[in-house]
Amino acid sequence: MTLRQSLLHSIEALKKEVAQMADLALANLSQGLQAFKATDKILAEQVMKKDEEVDRYEEEIAKNALKIIWKEQPLAGDLRLVTGILKLITDLERIGDHASDIAEMTMHLEDTRNPRMLPITSKMAEIVEQMVLGSIQALVKVDVVKAKEVIQRDDEVDHLFQQLILKMTNELKNEKLDPNEAIYVLMVAKYFERVGDHAVNIAEWIIFMDTGAHKNTLLF
Repeated sequence: MTLRQSLLHSIEALKKEVAQMADLALANLSQGLQAFKATDKILAEQVMKKDEEVDRYEEEIAKNALKIIWKEQPLAGDLRLVTGILKLITDLERIGDHASDIAEMTMHLEDTRNPRMLPITSKMAEIVEQMVLGSIQALVKVDVVKAKEVIQRDDEVDHLFQQLILKMTNELKNEKLDPNEAIYVLMVAKYFERVGDHAVNIAEWIIFMDTGAHKNTLLF
């Protein structure tokens, strides 16, 4: 095997690990939403326990990425790809953390809840899941067009979050929403909003892999 073939083999193995980490983080996020919708505390506990597995992926991928840089000494596009992966796995790890956070909030909710809050939160979650999935798909082929589509959807999430705040304020004024429930639902929505931000970060690092520019700043 030539040096170039060895490098390409190592990079493909690294990308596969990242895809596995992303799939796990996305699955945890989806199950965290399911637990929240159904106030399923057993499922919530399972999601919280699986967060450690996401953390282990981050450590292993970081170690392998640094090993590639040290042993293979990649240049140009290959170095950008490995560097971008080192950056974006932090966002994947945070997505895993927020899935666990959502599950933890579920543990504090009662079975009887205001049903009017759920549609907006669920719509936020649906878009955010699509954003995370889109960022993963963009990573596989370093697809800049797909990455930009992910970034553009963030405004939808922010708009829904503002809608939720307004609806929640009205429900609280009319005494149709328990204040404790409002706090936990608002926190869950905020976690979904943050997941959207992390999906955007991943997309921006994918664009960097192709162009060498991050947020319109040319790095290399």
